[in-house]
Amino acid sequence: MKKLVLSGAIILISSGVFAQNKMAGNDARIGIKAGVNLSRIHYSGDDVSSLNDFSKNNVGYNFTVFGDFGVGNNFFIQPGISLQNKGTKLEGTFPLGATTITGTSTVNLMAIEVPVNAVFRIPTGNAGALQISAGPYVGFNIDGQSKVKVTDGPGSELGTQKNDLKFGNETSDNLTSTDFGANFGLAYRLNNGFSVGANYGLGLSNLVPKDSRENNNNKATNRIIGFAVGYSF
Repeated sequence: MKKLVLSGAIILISSGVFAQNKMAGNDARIGIKAGVNLSRIHYSGDDVSSLNDFSKNNVGYNFTVFGDFGVGNNFFIQPGISLQNKGTKLEGTFPLGATTITGTSTVNLMAIEVPVNAVFRIPTGNAGALQISAGPYVGFNIDGQSKVKVTDGPGSELGTQKNDLKFGNETSDNLTSTDFGANFGLAYRLNNGFSVGANYGLGLSNLVPKDSRENNNNKATNRIIGFAVGYSF
């Protein structure tokens, strides 16, 4: 019986060492991941906070190339470059002077982001590891379009109106050209390199152009829930 217990203990210890070595601190990988974004813009300030009552998720996509560099046992730094399709959608009946209009307004935004996440892995035996990540990102808005469709009220006869977005800090611009914030993620990575996970992006910078907020406290920030599958090698 003692020999059986001792043998079992040796097997468990060996398995634990193997799992730990699979996620050793000197490990380095390159990977890709892609998936779906559910995004919206959060508004605050006297003039725009009521827009949150009409806010809906805008469905987009994400694609990321990343590095995975071990800096300690089960602790990694994960820089990357990412193409993010995000934006927001407003839907409902809006006040317009003495009357109201019903319709939808959608903003589709393309941005290139550079995230740098710290990743902590919790090995789960020979199968893989749970990954917890967090870190900052900086984003650059490169393209976008707004779509407005009034279904009832003044302007309903015009159909869907489309306009390209302009980025900068002037009053004629729609959004700022840069964005920064923080990412928080949870994923599971198999030892064969495949992973599946979710990420929450919290925008911290104001997307309202600087010249448009000189005499008010209006603020708009990104909120993104992303889901992705990936592979690292």
